[in-house]
Amino acid sequence: MKIKVKILVTCIGGRLVLDMIKAIRDSNDYIPFIIGVDTNSNAKGRLLCDKFFVVPDSERNKNKWIAKILEIHENVGFDLLLTLSEGECLIVSQNKKMFLKRKIKTSVGDKKFLEIISDKYKLMEFLKRKKIHTGTFFSVNNKNQVFETIKKLGYPERRVVLKPRLGRGSRGVLICDKNKAKFKYLLKDRFCGTGNFESINNELIKKKLNFSNYLALPFYSKTIRDIDCLSKKGQILDIVIRKRQLKNPLTPSSTGHMIEMNSKIIEYISLICLVFKINGPCDFDVVFDDNDEPILLDAGSRFSGSVGCSYVAGKNMLAQLIR
Repeated sequence: MKIKVKILVTCIGGRLVLDMIKAIRDSNDYIPFIIGVDTNSNAKGRLLCDKFFVVPDSERNKNKWIAKILEIHENVGFDLLLTLSEGECLIVSQNKKMFLKRKIKTSVGDKKFLEIISDKYKLMEFLKRKKIHTGTFFSVNNKNQVFETIKKLGYPERRVVLKPRLGRGSRGVLICDKNKAKFKYLLKDRFCGTGNFESINNELIKKKLNFSNYLALPFYSKTIRDIDCLSKKGQILDIVIRKRQLKNPLTPSSTGHMIEMNSKIIEYISLICLVFKINGPCDFDVVFDDNDEPILLDAGSRFSGSVGCSYVAGKNMLAQLIR
């Protein structure tokens, strides 16, 4: 007998939501009732849901967002809260007891894990203390620190990456490249680009920005892997490794992935899940360094927006999470 499951899914207006909804519905052992929510009343994913509600922006007013989610639960009811943005995941983790008290299961892990991964420097420091390979990295806060640090990392002979410690996705990511005398934007809709140090500094001044709270690390030229992972109490239940096939490595949405089996990455991610005792879905970006050893670039407490690629390739991580 199939079990009926009511699932509230956030960010239903995402670009890749079609495959995610298809994955949730593709099951022979449960019947899903999907309640979609989004800040946009015209979110395209609303047509794929059984019910749809507009919610406040969680980053602007988390209390109003929580109140609306609880209102939906009181009026419609749901069993699982599936959050698809990192900001929402952090809010839910901070209020997990309150949700559980109302018999709402959530897709997010522990508060400690989310608070560490929300700061890229804290994440790397934590892994370093646990003897997990991170490569070289530095925290920088001003122009002089950046200039001295990028020289330690090999600039100008080698490209260097600067990214906000608290940033998400490719927002604010800068690539120092001595061969680019003029700053070049790599994405149209956000501050993200490449240039030599002087051109990057000039662009920051123009934008009235600075180097406060940045992370500096070498530029690794090898292809990045996106890893969808489901873990229970630190033990991996399921994992998919997707090798990016991207024309622009900083694009926020997928232009193609290739599924691969890689024992080094599986071993590496297994260690990370274990030291964090991860409980739930997670998303990792991993690259190989010059010695062909994996290095973590970023981590998330949810499946990435492109988890649908894993579904298309035959691995239904979302259904596994619901089970």
